[in-house]
Amino acid sequence: MSDNSAKCPNRLSFQYKGNYKYAKVPGTSYRENGKIRKKGTIYLGRVIDEKNNIFYSKERGVFKYDIENNQFLQADPSFTGTLQNDQRKKPKLILDFGDSFFINELIHQMNYDKVLNSIGYKNKDTLYSMVMFYVLTDISCMHCDTWYDGNFVKILYPNADLHSQRISEFLSFLGKEEIRQKFFKSHIDWIKEKISDDPAIVIDSTGLPNDIQIELTNVSNHNNIISNEVRMISAVQRDSGYPLIFRAIPGNINDVSTLSKTITILNEYGVSTDMALLDAGYLSEKNIDDLYYANIDFVARLPEKLKTIYDNIVEQGKNELRRPENLVTFMGRFVYVKQVNCNIGTMKKEAYAYLCFDVDAASAENHKAIVNSKKLSQKKLKKSGSVFHELFETSGMFIIISSLPYKSDEILNVYYNRLIVEQYFDLGKGLSRLIPLRVHNEERVLGHLLLCQIAATMNLYIQKKLNQTYLNSVELYLGLRNQKCVIYATKIITSEAQSSATRLYNKFKITCPNYYIKHSDVLKSHNSIPKVNPDDE
Repeated sequence: MSDNSAKCPNRLSFQYKGNYKYAKVPGTSYRENGKIRKKGTIYLGRVIDEKNNIFYSKERGVFKYDIENNQFLQADPSFTGTLQNDQRKKPKLILDFGDSFFINELIHQMNYDKVLNSIGYKNKDTLYSMVMFYVLTDISCMHCDTWYDGNFVKILYPNADLHSQRISEFLSFLGKEEIRQKFFKSHIDWIKEKISDDPAIVIDSTGLPNDIQIELTNVSNHNNIISNEVRMISAVQRDSGYPLIFRAIPGNINDVSTLSKTITILNEYGVSTDMALLDAGYLSEKNIDDLYYANIDFVARLPEKLKTIYDNIVEQGKNELRRPENLVTFMGRFVYVKQVNCNIGTMKKEAYAYLCFDVDAASAENHKAIVNSKKLSQKKLKKSGSVFHELFETSGMFIIISSLPYKSDEILNVYYNRLIVEQYFDLGKGLSRLIPLRVHNEERVLGHLLLCQIAATMNLYIQKKLNQTYLNSVELYLGLRNQKCVIYATKIITSEAQSSATRLYNKFKITCPNYYIKHSDVLKSHNSIPKVNPDDE
């Protein structure tokens, strides 16, 4: 018989086990075969807040129980009660210190705490602890509570609730549309004020492989690679490389259909885009018309699927392309570049095409074709002769299209500024936990991506300050993590920092305290030797 089917008697019964109080709905008694039995008993678990009917159980985590209607509800994020004070755990007296101390100081130094506070999550300790977890580690959230238990972050933010079920609720909260809008508005305002107000953007997408069956997951065919994934579209500021917004779409939606909406959304956050750098996947005749209509200049690679204009540009420029005056060097490569005037879009707007021939790329493509040709029989090879000839004629060739005129030796630098978005994706996937996705519904995916953007923003800030690229969080933060703190009866005393940690502190002008003293739940840092009389503190 289901416990939930019984009518609730509108009262609870309590009992103590050790130091903790537990509650249950007592149910009703009945006689069966001469024996007294119970039905409708509901075990609620440990009492967190008796007045507000907040409980904790392993199955449900922290929850609220509605006695009148016999319903299990989500508890307010601010409820942590005495959940953390588990007497079975011996408190750790030595904690990882430098990494969380450094990130916490940096958040305030950057004035990024204003952005985080705009999110409006009621348990600030959980919010800041999760931000640090995403910045400093790449481990699964199921281990977050273990990380917290051994890190100085639990001293900085003692009321954080990082149990698995509460983290899921937290990610769902961050994934709500109204919360993401608050975050993007505040984040973009911070970039404009502290970093750059450049309205030029780079837009691109990346696949996030995911076999969890949610609406955002679908089969993608991107650059002829088939995968089951969520696609994340990011708009990045051209001059600074900082991310502005992200969008998550099902994997089967083509990039070309997302451009107009992404620029429109940016406008809602006060980004009046005047220049866009785009990959070939975003260019279509409709999008070209839309960009001209909105007075947005653009530079993009022309896709071969726009066959008429593509073939026309190749035909106009190929005979004069490979000449000494057209040869330029770019990032250690030799590329022939020839400008060709053209008209594009359904409105036939004047534009500038740059027919390019990459010598290295042509060699690689030709070599691959030759290797494949050796696998064919003589008869098949003869039939494929025209195909190979056409490939040899066009290998290494691509077209950059622009609404503005540039010199031939400038256009590659202009177009490949879009690599900053690829660098952002590399940063997100390598250092800021973007993949793998370990969440199981749409709101949690979006909440996870929001935390990843926060982590990537902070990691980007650090890398730009250091003029150095790090591939993973261990490489960047290990020296800081190796600096410990020791909890004594009256003070928390920090250990000496290693040279790698000291360099970071000095670069960001952060002073590491000698010790901390807690006064009425306020943590105060000290750099001097303590006075003889403790009452003088």
